Amino acid sequence: MIKGYEERYLLILLSAVMNQKTSPEPIRLIDWEKMFRLADYHGVAHAVHYGILGLDQEVPQAVRQQFFDKYLESVYRVERLQKSEKQIVALMEHEKINSFYLSYSDIVKNYPIEEMCCRDSIEIGSSKKSTRVIWEILRKVDFENRKTDELGTVYYRIPGIRVLNFDHTLFFSASMRRFFKNLLKLSPIENEKNHIGELPLDERYLFYMCRLTDSYARGNISLSQIMDFWIFYKTYAESFHWPYIYGRLKKLKIADFAERLEHLILRWFGTGAVIENVEIYEAMESYILSKGTEGREVSSKLLPLIKSVADCYARNRRLEEVKKMISWLFPDRRYMETIYPFLGKSGILLPLFWVLRLWRYLSRLCMNRIRNKINPKLKGLFKKNRKTSNESVEEESKETAEIPK
Repeated sequence: MIKGYEERYLLILLSAVMNQKTSPEPIRLIDWEKMFRLADYHGVAHAVHYGILGLDQEVPQAVRQQFFDKYLESVYRVERLQKSEKQIVALMEHEKINSFYLSYSDIVKNYPIEEMCCRDSIEIGSSKKSTRVIWEILRKVDFENRKTDELGTVYYRIPGIRVLNFDHTLFFSASMRRFFKNLLKLSPIENEKNHIGELPLDERYLFYMCRLTDSYARGNISLSQIMDFWIFYKTYAESFHWPYIYGRLKKLKIADFAERLEHLILRWFGTGAVIENVEIYEAMESYILSKGTEGREVSSKLLPLIKSVADCYARNRRLEEVKKMISWLFPDRRYMETIYPFLGKSGILLPLFWVLRLWRYLSRLCMNRIRNKINPKLKGLFKKNRKTSNESVEEESKETAEIPK
């Protein structure tokens, strides 16, 4: 269940913008700062800018400026990425890199207004072996490697051109990874290209759905991803070969979930059709808007992949903890030489000095324990005995001081 009205109104605004309708006035007071944070968190603040332009409810000027700044970013981004995409695709073809790309220009032109496009990168899928070659190609045209939390490798060039290169490890499940590898075996659909091209429509639908499902399972699905999918779906749905798509979704073991997700997206941005099991869809809404923190129990039953991902993350965390413990117990030789310079001449003694280091650590730990816990008790006992002896001496002195009559 969506907790706040801001979450619900965000979906209403996006639906109005995507369908080129007048934004309805909110029926409650809106926390506009929260609204901006939520929209920015999901990468759709630039689209919400269009939705708030004609509202009668007063939006704080500072918040309006924040939405406007995101809109300006999208204006510059669209023009730059469209120009750069042609150059990069030509480079991939020239170097004979077997790969595919998700056409940025195609997705942009299908939005009601180009600047609404949510994608912020030129996206290239390739084999794992080709990623190094792609990096060498992009480095020659002034791209640099950027570390991000995204799955895949992000390359950046001033003034704001991003390229996202991913391989089969983009997906978590084995069936999706096999599907990705099969995509690389498809011939480019453009006759003049032999090595890189756009995917056929059916395969593109399957790729987008796999990506949404995988992001959902990892708890990082965003409204920007969903809006891109919706634009693609709305534009090409009549051209899809649905029996083939349904068959492949079953083989990928995501047919039921894909149907639910598709219905939810239609409910948000499409016909708004009545759906059964409202509780399930409300849980899915909460899960998406909170990026996996709400509605998790229902979602895990709907998509078992969520549990598999969670279990894998838990195993990875445990493995990392074990690795850290091992690296602490047995540091590398360079570190040990800073403690025991003698090792610089006799590296063969490294295991012996590991034992010596651990012995020194345990000895120091025991001494600290004695100092902190046992010593205070001994001191307390000594003070008590001393006090008792002093009292005895005082009593004796009193008795000897008395003069018998």
